[in-house]
Amino acid sequence: MFARLLSVFVLLFAFASPAFAQAKIATVDFQKALDSVSEGTAAKARLEKMFADKKTALDKMRGDLEARQTELEKQSVILSDAAKKQKEDEFYQAQAQFQQAYQRSEGEMQQAYVGAMETLIEKMKKLSQTIATEKGYTLVIEVNEGGVIFASPTIDMTPELITRYNAANPASKPATTTPPKK
Repeated sequence: MFARLLSVFVLLFAFASPAFAQAKIATVDFQKALDSVSEGTAAKARLEKMFADKKTALDKMRGDLEARQTELEKQSVILSDAAKKQKEDEFYQAQAQFQQAYQRSEGEMQQAYVGAMETLIEKMKKLSQTIATEKGYTLVIEVNEGGVIFASPTIDMTPELITRYNAANPASKPATTTPPKK
């Protein structure tokens, strides 16, 4: 929080200076770029395919749980207290196993997604720096990270980033799903 306030203060101070009159600013939306570049959509499709089997297994577990719950509700009036308790315990155990499997799958998917997207973002950042240097921008702000409330579309370099990224990184070239080395 302090870092964000400090960056806002620095920007406000910079805008007040005479050098600001010569500043050339652009914005970029990396999330929009990720969703638009062919390598990004290919990486997302690959990840979705990779986790389709897990989703199917989770859907089956969910269906089994719902069937167990329905059966437990139907039988609860005719079962003895001991049998009812045993069925409830089995149901709660199956429910806990489902929740663990679901959370594990979500975590794996999130980790794979972040790994794949970090690689693409790093490439986009380098390309953004190249574009900024070529165009003479003194400042490029990522609209989703910088707390930007409004930015004129005329300073958005995202379309150019998408076009140049797709030209340099065709979708047929597989994207890695491991984070870049630092």
